[in-house]
Amino acid sequence: MDTGQWRALIRTLRNHFPVEGHVAVRRYPMKKNCGLTTFDGNDYHVRVNSDQPDAGQIDTLLHEWAHVRAIEQAYRHEGPWGVLYAEIYEAWAHGFEPTQETA
Repeated sequence: MDTGQWRALIRTLRNHFPVEGHVAVRRYPMKKNCGLTTFDGNDYHVRVNSDQPDAGQIDTLLHEWAHVRAIEQAYRHEGPWGVLYAEIYEAWAHGFEPTQETA
């Protein structure tokens, strides 16, 4: 995925699933994780493993964006995080177009 497409996806996530703090997203090779999200009390830092294929990077970004949305409640993969991840993934799968449920 080229940089323009990657940035467009991030802009789309920011528009459809906004958060209060600043979200910095970086792609670079990682040894252990597909992605990682941290929060410093003001800003979110999302890291995505660039060694993955494009589909893996997209999935990881959607996964991590769900963590950003639920950071206060869901450092683990349970409860609100799962619901948010499903909403974000569903929106992406439909090109961020409104569905019957959101129209």
